[in-house]
Amino acid sequence: MKAIIALMLCAAAGAASAQTVYKCVQNGQTSYSETPCTAGQLQIIDVPPAPPVLDKGAATRQQRVASQLESMRKQREAREDQARARGAQQGAAHEKRCAQLRLEQQWAAQDAVGAGDKNRDAAQTRVRRAGEKLAIECLH
Repeated sequence: MKAIIALMLCAAAGAASAQTVYKCVQNGQTSYSETPCTAGQLQIIDVPPAPPVLDKGAATRQQRVASQLESMRKQREAREDQARARGAQQGAAHEKRCAQLRLEQQWAAQDAVGAGDKNRDAAQTRVRRAGEKLAIECLH
């Protein structure tokens, strides 16, 4: 489709460059025509040629650069998506680890409540250590 439009523009540009325009002033009125004036003041105006059509090499280079930029954008977006997915996985794994540590602290606290006189100090130490572990890994 683009090729057809380019050919039509080239054909129109070629026809426009070969035209001569006549400027006629008659009774203070100015008119422009493709034919010479019959009476009055005559001035011939040469229509400048149409600007050159973009060379095909430049268009090809522009398309190649645009394609490269699009490819780079897609690669960057893919890397960003992968980074987001890794972050989400790491966040889920961290939350799972914290839930496990909370559960271990809860179990240690329950064991300390039911511990006898001989084991009470060791059970309280386990509760304290479980709380410290939870604080270090999850409360920061």
